[in-house]
Amino acid sequence: MMKSQEEYEENERIGSQKDLPICTDDDFLLMFLRNKKFDIKRSFEQCSNYSYQRHAMMNYYGFMFADKIMAPLYHNICGILPYRDHEGNIIIYFRANQYNSSICEPDDVLRAVQAIGHFVLTFPATQICGLALIADLKVESLQVLQLLARYVKWALPSLHAFPARFRKINCVNTHIFVRTMVNLFRSLAPVKLLKRTTFHDSDAKALLKTYDASLLPEEFGGTMGPLKDVSQFYLQKFEDFIPKLQASNFYYKRKNTIPFPES
Repeated sequence: MMKSQEEYEENERIGSQKDLPICTDDDFLLMFLRNKKFDIKRSFEQCSNYSYQRHAMMNYYGFMFADKIMAPLYHNICGILPYRDHEGNIIIYFRANQYNSSICEPDDVLRAVQAIGHFVLTFPATQICGLALIADLKVESLQVLQLLARYVKWALPSLHAFPARFRKINCVNTHIFVRTMVNLFRSLAPVKLLKRTTFHDSDAKALLKTYDASLLPEEFGGTMGPLKDVSQFYLQKFEDFIPKLQASNFYYKRKNTIPFPES
């Protein structure tokens, strides 16, 4: 397939950055071009930031194995809902209060969230239309509080580099601690994203102002059925994707720096 002028120029820019570990696969670069509406300069900057973070955060990316990452999805701590909303956004969810240290380590939850983000971006429709996040931020234990602190501290600074269009974020059962953490790290998050984030209290029908009830499981006030059933839709495809994400670490590996497994 003949490259477009935009893709050609992007590859020229990347080729000039010999010290930057970066993937030059066409489909990979296209994610950034779509995210920045084919603005070459902005796409390259985001791609560079992503590549830097991908290398620097190898403690997360380098240890993404199915036996670790799938546990948060099997226990519905995080996952993907079966159907897109009326704007074409794929809907992902994060339920911090379902976390328990007997299930997995906190970092495995963060890795699972990262992997989900990368998985949904393999669909061109997600790259174009975007995604929506539903986060249940109820806190009933100290370990959930610690998980949320790690999540907010880790997620907000990395959002600039991630080539996804977050169309809306709805946070339900929002704990005061989370609001405080978001305010502390507000300067690190994209302004546009903050404007698209809505914090709800414990109103069981809060999400129905945004989504049709047929798109949501019972736990989010919808009529789709229990989450343990509806969350099965993408599980096998997601598990099959994990080795591909792990293998892509090859592009960001440098000698004599942060070690991570070969497989």
